[in-house]
Amino acid sequence: MKRLFGFLFSLTFAASAAWADYPDKPISLIVPLPAGGPTDAVARSVADALSKSLGKPIVVENKPGADGAIGAKAAMAAPADGYTLLFGIGSLVAIPYLQNPPPYDAQKDLNPVSAIGRFPFVLSVHPSVPAATLSEFIAYAKSKPGGLFYASSTASEALAAAEFMKATGVVMTRVPYKGAGQAMPDLLSGRVHVMFGPISAVLPASKEGKLRLLAMFSSSRTPAAPDVPTLSEAGVAGIAVPTWQAVFAPPGVPKPVIDRLNAEIAAALGTDGLRTRLDGLMLQIEPSTPEELRERIAQESRTWEQFIRDHKLGPQ
Repeated sequence: MKRLFGFLFSLTFAASAAWADYPDKPISLIVPLPAGGPTDAVARSVADALSKSLGKPIVVENKPGADGAIGAKAAMAAPADGYTLLFGIGSLVAIPYLQNPPPYDAQKDLNPVSAIGRFPFVLSVHPSVPAATLSEFIAYAKSKPGGLFYASSTASEALAAAEFMKATGVVMTRVPYKGAGQAMPDLLSGRVHVMFGPISAVLPASKEGKLRLLAMFSSSRTPAAPDVPTLSEAGVAGIAVPTWQAVFAPPGVPKPVIDRLNAEIAAALGTDGLRTRLDGLMLQIEPSTPEELRERIAQESRTWEQFIRDHKLGPQ
């Protein structure tokens, strides 16, 4: 038994020593959404901070398409050496239930490194919609069933809309986009009337009077827009949508690499510089261990499956 223990210990020590110099070359961070949106801005802020602490460049690569599946699959197919990472979003857990055949298994193929945080979602409307409050919006939308168009670029946004319509009896028409950056011009011009998405994408325009914010998809109001009520305060309760951001590695990346990256991310998120940048993007910072993130994925896989079944959204 002592010999076996000693042999196993030597293997563990050798594996750790083999990765002691990680990283010794640039790292690629794949973002499965277009450049210019809120998620991309967070990813680039995190990459910049980690580049400094790790001493090697982290190059952000945008690979949008298929609700994020294209970028996610590219990251998962990369060598298991820790030099390709994925900046994931909560809706990646939903994709296997929405696409046929499933492009991956979220619980097996998403290798957790660390959670980063989450975006507060908000319901925003173009000023041409004659509603100053959520109740006025619901009444107006009910008078035009299917006549209002809402933009969405992720499964989280689509399901936020689906849950809202289920709770209120409103019927609207979805217009899909690859990312918030592509949706905004149409929302600002009034070609689409409504958006369910990160407040960071729409707050600047709302301050200029170009959009109207009606309700937050969160349990409390956000300091960035303290006058905007939560859905519950506005009379619509029981809606919760996963809106987190996290870093993943391809399957099979050694634990010493995962642990190193997790520790570096936690340290970076605790620095004033990165916290200030993420606060400016209105991200609620919530780091995690790999195990905590893995458990979140397992729990939310069940939640997404039920959501999608209830709303008859997939697979497609």
